[in-house]
Amino acid sequence: METSWEGILGQEEAVGRLKRMLAENRLPHALLFYGPDGVGKRRTAQALAAALLCMSSEDGEPCGQCGSCRAMADGTHPDFYVVEPESAGRAAKSIKIEQIRELEREIGRVPKLSQRRAVLMDSVERMNEAAQNSLLKTLEEPTGDVVFILVTSAKQALLDTIVSRCLLLPFAPLKEETLVKLLGVRGISESDAQGIAPLSGGSLGRAVRLLDEGALSIRDEVLGLLKRFKNMPLSDVWTEGERLGKCRQEELADRICYLRLLIRDMLALYSGAEVSQKDLAGELGRLLSDFSEARLFELMELTKELERRITGSNANARLQIEAYLIRACGNK
Repeated sequence: METSWEGILGQEEAVGRLKRMLAENRLPHALLFYGPDGVGKRRTAQALAAALLCMSSEDGEPCGQCGSCRAMADGTHPDFYVVEPESAGRAAKSIKIEQIRELEREIGRVPKLSQRRAVLMDSVERMNEAAQNSLLKTLEEPTGDVVFILVTSAKQALLDTIVSRCLLLPFAPLKEETLVKLLGVRGISESDAQGIAPLSGGSLGRAVRLLDEGALSIRDEVLGLLKRFKNMPLSDVWTEGERLGKCRQEELADRICYLRLLIRDMLALYSGAEVSQKDLAGELGRLLSDFSEARLFELMELTKELERRITGSNANARLQIEAYLIRACGNK
């Protein structure tokens, strides 16, 4: 288990705040880390727990050498307790009230190695209402010296009463240069990392998933579709509507997102700004002759509207795509 602060990139503000509170001995008993998936929330929670449990911590830094730090690194620390969603049959993973009750029993025990207990609760938005109410009682009346670190990508799904009892620590989307560096550490080529970073929404986890799913090839497919907008006949509109309408909602939403990002970069070229998809700068520049700036602004609004319809309703995808292409290609 990674437990040092050094490997956490792109979250300097959150990490700095935590280290200051540790150094000044004013860390509250409950914290809520919230922000997009894949930006380092759990990694930061592990480093915080290591610092809390370290026997020789100085200025918020775990020593890395004591028995507590070694146990954390091995994932065997008896005073570090993790709660995360579990599956039951075919049901979606969730945190159940039985897990909260077991947590209550666990934190009531005397620490075995360190002077306190640390609890990491990941994806807490997946607690059902009964589990949330049970956790609320635990947060209101904690047993012994224990620190709760709650992690979520959907703070709005939690009871207001739970949120109000935690110190809130926001985590921002990662910058593209940070993503490129982190992907490089994972063995991803610089060209692939630069291509996928703008598509990931600032999430390392999403970037890795998109690469595994062949997102760069899909982006190239979407670029090919954009190139055909100028002269696309109605027969191709029906063909594309049928083809794209068969995609799963998530796959279709990704394609529309890529299209929006391509249009955004073309608008950036018109204004002289830097494009996010640097590997396509030359190709998008050559494509500008087919689209006026005014036309690109119109396409951007049409694409945003399609994105809202596809992700926010159960509207017939094929009909939505066909209507979009008719307007986008000038076949009105």
